[in-house]
Amino acid sequence: MKLKKNLWVIMAFMMTAALPALAKEKRENDVVKIVYQCDFPDVQRMHLMINTLNNAVKHYQSTLEEYEIDIVALGPCLQYLMKDFKNTGFEKKPYIDRGGPAGNGTAGRIKNLLMTAGDNMKIIGCQNTMKKKNVTEEQMEDYVELTPAGIIKIIDLQREGYSYIKIM
Repeated sequence: MKLKKNLWVIMAFMMTAALPALAKEKRENDVVKIVYQCDFPDVQRMHLMINTLNNAVKHYQSTLEEYEIDIVALGPCLQYLMKDFKNTGFEKKPYIDRGGPAGNGTAGRIKNLLMTAGDNMKIIGCQNTMKKKNVTEEQMEDYVELTPAGIIKIIDLQREGYSYIKIM
């Protein structure tokens, strides 16, 4: 009887000891999914968002974790993804091409970020905002994917398990 009880204790201990390893194995096989909502015009917030994105990309690349990051731009944030502002509801701001930590503006920082992240990152522009501000597809940067409604895209991504981030 005592032997049986000891066997149960040993089995319970072995199962408890194995749980963290099983949990870690599960985490290692998961893809980290993040969606950033970009809906602000403020250049300081934009640089902060780019900083946090750079930090996330560097972290996941250093830990060899799989990750997917989608940035959904809607409202005034769409201006950061444009290459031509003629006849739109946006006017080109000087910070797009210059300023910021590297001096190459938000446009240069975004392109550098996309080169670093590769296929693990997408930038998505809102067609509702484009219609309201008279922006055509040709006026958007080539790397921008489009979605009919930015907020619906964010909701759909969250339903797919993406973690939601918004820089305040």
